[in-house]
Amino acid sequence: MSSSRVQLEERLSEEGVSPEPPARQPALRSALVLALLCEVLVIFWIVASEVPGKVFISSWSIVMPGIFLLALLALVRRWFPRFTNSHAMLLVYTCLSATACLVGYGALQLMFPAVSWMRYYSTYPSWSRIMALLPDWVAPTDRDVLRGLFYGNSVPDLRVWLPTMLAWGGMSFVFAAVMIALALLMSRSWIREEKLTFPIVMLPLEMCQPRTPLWRSGLFWFGFAVPAVLESLLALNFYFPSVPAIQLKHVDFTTFLFPDRPWSAGAPWLIGFTPFVIGFAFLAPADISFSVFLFGIGDRLALVLAAYLGWDLPSAGSYARRMPYLAQQNVGAFMAFGGLVLWRWLRRYRQRAHERWETGALAVAVTGVVLLAVFFHLLGMAWWTGLLLIGTILMYAIALSRVRAESGAAWAFGSFGGAHGNMVSLLGSGSFSQQSIAALGVSQWYAADLRFLPMPFHFEAFKMADSAGWSRRRTAWVLVLATLLGIVVGSVIILYWSYALGWSTAKVYYAITASSIGLSRRADDWFRNPMPVDTVGLQWAGIGALVVVALAWLRQQFLWFPLHPVGYVLAHTGTGLSFWSHYGIAWVLKALVLRFGGMRLYQRALPLVFGVIVGDILTQTLWSVMAVILNVPVYQFVS
Repeated sequence: MSSSRVQLEERLSEEGVSPEPPARQPALRSALVLALLCEVLVIFWIVASEVPGKVFISSWSIVMPGIFLLALLALVRRWFPRFTNSHAMLLVYTCLSATACLVGYGALQLMFPAVSWMRYYSTYPSWSRIMALLPDWVAPTDRDVLRGLFYGNSVPDLRVWLPTMLAWGGMSFVFAAVMIALALLMSRSWIREEKLTFPIVMLPLEMCQPRTPLWRSGLFWFGFAVPAVLESLLALNFYFPSVPAIQLKHVDFTTFLFPDRPWSAGAPWLIGFTPFVIGFAFLAPADISFSVFLFGIGDRLALVLAAYLGWDLPSAGSYARRMPYLAQQNVGAFMAFGGLVLWRWLRRYRQRAHERWETGALAVAVTGVVLLAVFFHLLGMAWWTGLLLIGTILMYAIALSRVRAESGAAWAFGSFGGAHGNMVSLLGSGSFSQQSIAALGVSQWYAADLRFLPMPFHFEAFKMADSAGWSRRRTAWVLVLATLLGIVVGSVIILYWSYALGWSTAKVYYAITASSIGLSRRADDWFRNPMPVDTVGLQWAGIGALVVVALAWLRQQFLWFPLHPVGYVLAHTGTGLSFWSHYGIAWVLKALVLRFGGMRLYQRALPLVFGVIVGDILTQTLWSVMAVILNVPVYQFVS
């Protein structure tokens, strides 16, 4: 482990929340009530902001509404000390971290149109055949009930929707419970033994300190002002084009830099300067930032090389046209990375004595997996198919959790295609029965966008609990309670917004509708066109897995080895595709700081970096609040 990571960990321990005396039981109960009330308000905020397609605040690794509320609570701390002490503030952030991803546009917001699309529309003849193989509780069977979901201007009948909401909401809750149990078991090793830095939680921990110098730092406010001014000008330019503004979000420079082949084949060449993404990349270890930057460029260059050799031409043949098999490599990389993380933890777990609560957490995880297997079997999957799907989703969740714990990726994508899509494409749709394909098709919405898996947030919550001196077991119960409340309240609010606006109208976020259509079409393709095992794709997935294992071995054997497997894992995801330039900028800045000022200058620069991150996040969230209150569109700050 590098000296910078050790010192950062010591700094978090020394300046964390622990100096404040532990809160008494009544105070903690009051703080929990405040946290759950904030959770309900934030759920409404997220849904009201995202369903109409205004601003998207649920998909980030940092909980944007949580940072907004921490800043607000810090502002009123002088007048309401009982409700704004550091324990209450961390409890608020913990509850929001368990919920924001579950009610986002890649999770429960997607669920309602995705499970209902094939039942209401009959564009493809096989859709009715697919739905006939599924139980009635998958989605309401009455087309008149579903009409309001797609065309709006109506109110839902909760009694009709109750079986569907209980089924899918229950599945989401059990998945979350399994992830909480596994995170509780594994977090001790990550936090206490490996001492991972968890860059994402550095900011909320700093904001919750009882006597933090952060708010009194001139560097912090300078860093805050830069993105606040630049992004406010961009927002004003959206309404008034005469207002001057500098573009910050990533833009495709292919036509400007590389208009001709073979360089144009590397498209998109995305370059951007999103402030808080660069800020979190700066907090990550330099070797990880360098690796994401290098492997991100490597992805583009691999496509350029394939075009140079003519492999992308129709005459090249089916094998060559898929070169360099980046998607397949990435699936193998994620599975191998998650497997390595799990294997290392199991090795440590077997070598030490276990506490009673660890046995209980393991029992919860095993029971949850059994319940999920039963659910997928009732849905129509063969037992082996359901267990394979559960294992794939959990492996992605573990891998993404580790990626965030080490890299602090502000936007931590998984493999393109999602868990279901990659599993079926590699093993071949012909390997599954038609009933299993129907069940896989209708359940694709869960883990289609892997950013919305909650497990990384659970690990980060346990890291914050450890820094605050809390019991991780009690934190687990808080996460369970917040998750249950979030799923129940979120499902109801999303359903009412869906019926008010309609998923087939122009009033909603088009990408959710497009995803619902795309997932339904993919299910139709699986159903009508059984494909054999993708032998070549599996071979390239194996190559991706071998690269991860080789990188991990080289880092273990040679401490100076500069490439980290996290960089390769993130390269062919939305993170590497969109933000390789951000990581390059952060790596150069951090290298210069450490080269000319050492750790002393790095420590002095942290308030500036935190200011940049907070200024960016608060600007985006404030414009989001304005868009919800005034019911107007607003500038999209990132995508």
